[in-house]
Amino acid sequence: MGLLGFLLMQFLLTAALGLNTTDPSCETKCGNLSIPYPFGVREGCYFKDANTDYLIVCNTTFDPPKAFLGEGNIDVVDISLNGEIRITNLMGYECYNESGSKTDKWTNSFTIGSPQYSFSHTKNRFWVVGCDTTAFFETERGASGCISYCTNLQGMENGSCSGVGCCSASITKGLKNFSTNIGTYYNYNNSKEFNLCGYMFVAEDSQYNFSISDLNDTKLRHRTFPIVLDWSVGNQTCEQAKTPLPGMPYACRSRNSQCNNSNNRVGYLCQCSTGYQGNPYVVGGCKDIDECKNNSTICPREAQCNNTQGDYDCLCPEGQRFNRSATTCDGMCSAVGFLILLATITSLCWGVQRKKLANQDKKIQDLKNKMFEQNGGPLLVEYFSSQPANAFRIFTEEELSMATDDFNKGRVIGEGGHGVVYRGMLENDKAVAIKKSKKMDEREKDEFVREMTILSQINHVHVVKIVGCCLEVEIPMLVYEHVPGGTLFDLLHPKGQQQGTLIPLETRLRIAAEVAEALAYLHSYASPPILHKDVKTANILLDENQRAKVSDFGASVVAPADGLAVATMVQGTLGYLDPEVIQSYQFTEKSDVYSFGMVLVELLTGKKPFEPIDTETKRSLAGAFVSALRGNRLVDILESTVCSEEEMEILLEVSELACRCLSVNGADRPTMKEVVTALHVLRTSRDHPWALPCLPQEAESLLGEREPMAYTTSDLGTTVSHIGLEIEAGR
Repeated sequence: MGLLGFLLMQFLLTAALGLNTTDPSCETKCGNLSIPYPFGVREGCYFKDANTDYLIVCNTTFDPPKAFLGEGNIDVVDISLNGEIRITNLMGYECYNESGSKTDKWTNSFTIGSPQYSFSHTKNRFWVVGCDTTAFFETERGASGCISYCTNLQGMENGSCSGVGCCSASITKGLKNFSTNIGTYYNYNNSKEFNLCGYMFVAEDSQYNFSISDLNDTKLRHRTFPIVLDWSVGNQTCEQAKTPLPGMPYACRSRNSQCNNSNNRVGYLCQCSTGYQGNPYVVGGCKDIDECKNNSTICPREAQCNNTQGDYDCLCPEGQRFNRSATTCDGMCSAVGFLILLATITSLCWGVQRKKLANQDKKIQDLKNKMFEQNGGPLLVEYFSSQPANAFRIFTEEELSMATDDFNKGRVIGEGGHGVVYRGMLENDKAVAIKKSKKMDEREKDEFVREMTILSQINHVHVVKIVGCCLEVEIPMLVYEHVPGGTLFDLLHPKGQQQGTLIPLETRLRIAAEVAEALAYLHSYASPPILHKDVKTANILLDENQRAKVSDFGASVVAPADGLAVATMVQGTLGYLDPEVIQSYQFTEKSDVYSFGMVLVELLTGKKPFEPIDTETKRSLAGAFVSALRGNRLVDILESTVCSEEEMEILLEVSELACRCLSVNGADRPTMKEVVTALHVLRTSRDHPWALPCLPQEAESLLGEREPMAYTTSDLGTTVSHIGLEIEAGR
């Protein structure tokens, strides 16, 4: 076959794959649903390429007929050419009777098999309704969720979803599948008079509005809500798609259309050009908009509107010219006058432009100065000028931009729901970590100056040192020392491996002791004392020698001088969060102790605190660990690489220490100073037992019948936050 014949065959193949619906016999409706091309209900009526197709199955056994996505069972209720499809979703629930026994439970999962679809992270949310309800949304990337709790209806408002009767969480970008799970802390015993069921569902943000009556509505479980799917064409950019490859036809068929790269996922979308409307995926589908029709305001009263292809013009009376920007008919200058005017304007252009640029620079600088003042810059400058020994530095935005190559994505070393962390290099070749937050409320801004003065005074070898901040931006940026060895979480749970690396027991105990020393310093020796509030292995950084440094003080608060609890919204990380905080909304230094206890258990077991240990009972790591300890089965749950006969005595004593830290009653937990002492004794003298056994009631509580949630995750980089509750799944 000659070259010409080969090219002709490839062209015909491409054309065949990308047939468009010019056949009048192609159905454009299924029941009440309109089906625009590139979608279609049978071969030859929908667009397809080598990897994807846009088939909609119309099931006529229903009355009226129902449309389904591809060959699956996903019910389609709306198709939009702007890149969105709406499907229906069933609700998950769990119900109890007044005696506290479970009567019914149903959880759901969703999988989108076709590569061109994903769940919209901008249009959907995960909703939870109930007064003793904890629910989680699990994906291949991690788990997120929220807790809704209330003991009475006082103060509850219709339309409010802030953690009292209702809560919600955002979902991650680009998801193609998820599963849900739901549980309870007290079997609805505290709300049985008005709520015995918890509900959870993913739905379009604008389609659910909480009503107090939902708490006692037995029909709520049967309601369905729409979910928005993002869709796009292929996996190429516009530039790539405009040069079709075999099996990859270009989808923008109308001559008066344009291609736009998808914002939400890979691929592209087609859009009619300005002045046209219709279907850009069909030849001739984008039709001219007659702007003059039924629009009497686009031209001056004295002018006549004249429609043109893709545009319009206003024909003014003789001697006048249409001024589009002012929508007026203006008198025309003579040719000589026009040339003089043009020459004058040209001669002034350079000066005007220079003045304009100068004004723009001044406006930018004025805005930076305004941000600097709003963020407390003058107060910080005044404070640090009186502290010459303090090396805290206030950076300009330009300095941090240069340090990160204009915040280049290749410099990103960490990302979560609260912000992005970049690796930067200062002019003195000092490596730093620059945290660029995504949001900060007014209360946090008011507290920012005070927090900076406190954090700048922290000086401990096992606490990440804050270097400075940038205040001339809307949300201040923080600059920390760069710790190059990654996180303790990454060391214990390497990606792509079923088990962690071989970490000696002595290294694990040393890291635990270093973290304990850092927390003891924050609680007892910092001035004023500080509560960390988010202790977890993902917030423990390691240097090149695997020395631990506690980091991320984004949730931290100053401890009250009287030693009492800090009133707080439920905030923390799933698996590490103190149960007392969930129940009382009070945070104390013993809450940090609980979180440290989970870090210690994670070091001993190599298991993630937010994943179920037993897939049948879905018991949490805390419950499973206490069960193994009380049942003389500790060897079954410890990391196999550290479990040896000669080390069992110290492993048992460290496990007892972890058990005390995990006491359900905060008053029974040791202080961090006591933990430091205990770990020092255990590391230096293997024959010095210290820790007391867990109290029987603690073991009973941790081993009870309440059903902790299951979590499945491989990439735990997403933080879910919302009003009234902030929970991270793992990292």
